[in-house]
Amino acid sequence: MATIRQQIQELLREGEWTALELSQELSVQEREIYDHLQHVRKSLRGEKLQVSPYHCRSCGYIFRKRERLDRPSRCPQCRESHIGVASFTIIAC
Repeated sequence: MATIRQQIQELLREGEWTALELSQELSVQEREIYDHLQHVRKSLRGEKLQVSPYHCRSCGYIFRKRERLDRPSRCPQCRESHIGVASFTIIAC
């Protein structure tokens, strides 16, 4: 039986997933997924966790330089909280 992090790695190697989709697939809370993703990011060798950035649905601002993996609470440009989700995948370096 594989651990949660091993299961996350397997799913991310197959395709692109959001944290919500991963949490539903693995039956864990979404906020736990972000913690696991941080550890997966650090443990990858010869591979990279690719993150499609969060974006503001109101003004279109893209969170390009965000290092944290969890969802931002609001947009720094327009202060709205309509943030589009990021997706994650693992790619070879």
